[in-house]
Amino acid sequence: MKKNKSLLFVAVSLIAIGLIGMSVLFYFSNSRTLSTRSFSSLGEQIYNTGRGEDGKLISFSSGPHWMSMHGGSCASCHGKKGKGDIRVDMTDEIAPAITWDALVKGEHEHKDEEKNHKDEHQPYNEETVKKAIIEGKNPSGDSLNSAMPRWKMNDKEVKEVIKFLKTLD
Repeated sequence: MKKNKSLLFVAVSLIAIGLIGMSVLFYFSNSRTLSTRSFSSLGEQIYNTGRGEDGKLISFSSGPHWMSMHGGSCASCHGKKGKGDIRVDMTDEIAPAITWDALVKGEHEHKDEEKNHKDEHQPYNEETVKKAIIEGKNPSGDSLNSAMPRWKMNDKEVKEVIKFLKTLD
């Protein structure tokens, strides 16, 4: 009986230490500023790291739940070159291409498991890309998939991301 109590105490202690450790890591991973890596523009930094002009993670609503723990960026789902065709972690969604050419076409192919379809709507422009980033709306005013975060960026940050999207081909 004493041995069982000792094992239980050790198990509970290890779990508590693990939870404390994870909490500390979570706190520091979300509050620290960027590493020494530099980017050619603020838009490239945001696209690749999800960190704004202050170097901190940009907050968001909606989107995959794992982003709350690990942060996230445009590149996390759409790829470094914006070509998409990447499964969004912990969902059955495949992220579409967000190169400027793909956005201004007005037609996006969606390759999720349940429905292979083309989503046709008006072509994107700078204003409608801003709405997609901030409000999660496509140019027709319809809601984007819930896997797309609604980013809480300021005007400068959104403009810089759009400028960076125009460099992707």
